[in-house]
Amino acid sequence: MKLSTKCRYGMRAVIQIAQMHESGSCKRKDIAKSEGISDSYLENILIILKTNGIIKTTRGAKGGYLLAKKPADIILLEIVEALEGSLDLVDCVSAPDCCEKHTNCTTRLLWKEMSQAWQSVLSTKTLQDLLDSENQKVAECFSI
Repeated sequence: MKLSTKCRYGMRAVIQIAQMHESGSCKRKDIAKSEGISDSYLENILIILKTNGIIKTTRGAKGGYLLAKKPADIILLEIVEALEGSLDLVDCVSAPDCCEKHTNCTTRLLWKEMSQAWQSVLSTKTLQDLLDSENQKVAECFSI
């Protein structure tokens, strides 16, 4: 399974907003320009993220987008599920009654295990982990 463009762009936007977490808000047009994302497409993504309590907005001349919580308190699974919905590979993983063969389906167990694996990875990582990783890469680029 592939993550959608909406999810990839949304994650990039949240990371950029998180990078400004201590110093202030981020303007949508600045995010769109620096990430190469259509402003109108980004607006739709940011609405979803705001509705799901990941980001918030402030009004005024210095307004823009802010994280709703500290980066260490935002689990990556929250962001991905907000933008993708359920990460179950097939419907019967979380709703077994949707398939009459769910009680004796060998592949359902495989789909369930695969779904749980990537949910597990995303639930153990926070936005702060991504920021720390980014900061490490930047530091390595500038070390002599």
